[in-house]
Amino acid sequence: MMGWFRNNTAQIEAGAAVVTALVAVAALVGVKLQLDAADEIQRAQSARDAYRAHLALAVAHPALADPVDACALMGSRNGASYAAFVDHLLYSAEQMLTVDPSWESTFAEELEPHRAYMCSSVATISYDAAMEPFITRFLAEGCDEAPVCE
Repeated sequence: MMGWFRNNTAQIEAGAAVVTALVAVAALVGVKLQLDAADEIQRAQSARDAYRAHLALAVAHPALADPVDACALMGSRNGASYAAFVDHLLYSAEQMLTVDPSWESTFAEELEPHRAYMCSSVATISYDAAMEPFITRFLAEGCDEAPVCE
């Protein structure tokens, strides 16, 4: 038996090197999968945190969350706060919809009280390219050609 090992040493070493390389590649793939999964978990948690923060803002500022007259609110001394509130809602939506598109109906409902703002000419809506289909659908469902607020 020892003679066989002596006679086949080069082949055994080559085989061991191949097995070592395969194990190393498998480990790299495993690490990549773990990092991707951790990133996905972190992004989902961040999105939930952003939405939770928005809900806290809505509770603290109900007049901004469900304005009686969004156009009048935009023109008031609280107009900047209102714009920031809607921007935060859009940021929360962007974060959540990137990780879980099934939240689209939730954010459409959350944005409904702000349709006048969203459809107005004074609204400056900034969002990620991934949000464009959602925003386009939302605006198409209830915004006329003319601005709602002037």
